[in-house]
Amino acid sequence: QPRANPDGKTFGSNAAAWWGFQARVPLVNGSDFTAGDFTGTPGENDEMVTIYQIVQDGGQSFAVPSYQFEWPVITDPEGTTRNFIQYPGTCVPHSDHGGTTISSDVSDLGWSTPEDIVYYDDVFRARIPINYHVGCMGLAPASHDFVDSIPPMPSGGNLDNKRLGIGMTIYYPVEVEGALFSAGDAHAAQGDSELDGTGIETSLTGTFKFTVIKPEEFSPGLATVDFPLGSTETEWIIHGYTETDYLETYKDNPGAIYNNSDINKAMKNAFTQTRDFLQAEYGLTEFEAWTIITTGVDFSTTQLVDGNWGVHAVVPKSLFVENPRNTCPVAEPADGSSKITVGLGAI
Repeated sequence: QPRANPDGKTFGSNAAAWWGFQARVPLVNGSDFTAGDFTGTPGENDEMVTIYQIVQDGGQSFAVPSYQFEWPVITDPEGTTRNFIQYPGTCVPHSDHGGTTISSDVSDLGWSTPEDIVYYDDVFRARIPINYHVGCMGLAPASHDFVDSIPPMPSGGNLDNKRLGIGMTIYYPVEVEGALFSAGDAHAAQGDSELDGTGIETSLTGTFKFTVIKPEEFSPGLATVDFPLGSTETEWIIHGYTETDYLETYKDNPGAIYNNSDINKAMKNAFTQTRDFLQAEYGLTEFEAWTIITTGVDFSTTQLVDGNWGVHAVVPKSLFVENPRNTCPVAEPADGSSKITVGLGAI
């Protein structure tokens, strides 16, 4: 559930930032996307932030744009000035505008802007259906003591799949003792691709249920899994990335994944992961897997912004209900560990 402010209102923000896919494409006027010093264009910045308010209407929740503002030049409490969105957690010292009254909390901490922020208060009031989910969840990898939280890994991380929300079970391969689960990057909504760099970032409170499954209890398909696997009552969610394990491919320089993201490789990996899983789980031949995948399975771009780009398959379980070879066992919770499942629920 969302966490409201002291006035009982809930907001979220979307940043169209330099790492978004839109920054790789010329603007409508033909000019290149600019982001201050990051793009070598000090004094020019096309990064835009949209503030959304969560509203209720007819028993449904929606995120509605409240206002937008151009990313300003900001000086932090240590005196460092930046002219693009350089890192998460940057505080923006807003000023009153469009009927919005701003507190002095941020400026009191020492954040400042040398010029007035440019606001757009007359924004189109689109109604974005709420889909609360956590963009970044996963377990610690065994290969590195410290990892970047942005590119997704075999043990999870920043998948940014909008389907991994309430009612979803996610299977993660356990690589280290204790699994070391972590979560963050809560979203009120996001489209497939997370195109401009973020979803609607917000603050959530959730309930997580953990189940440990031993290897001898794995179903045939689960035994093949070396990537996060999503499951609902009706669907399997199978993930593929540019690199299934970028920490292995670029073990000496993991940051190299940012310059080597490739949606074609992500699609290839999503297909082979889907094929191998379905063959193992349902006893299909490769030729049966091909025809079932092409006629009954949807592939979508998970995200194009997290370095290790992703594609996922949505596999309806109803495709296999009448299959006489469907003898897949259901694992019961057990002590000991080789895989961990995380079930998400609402409060």
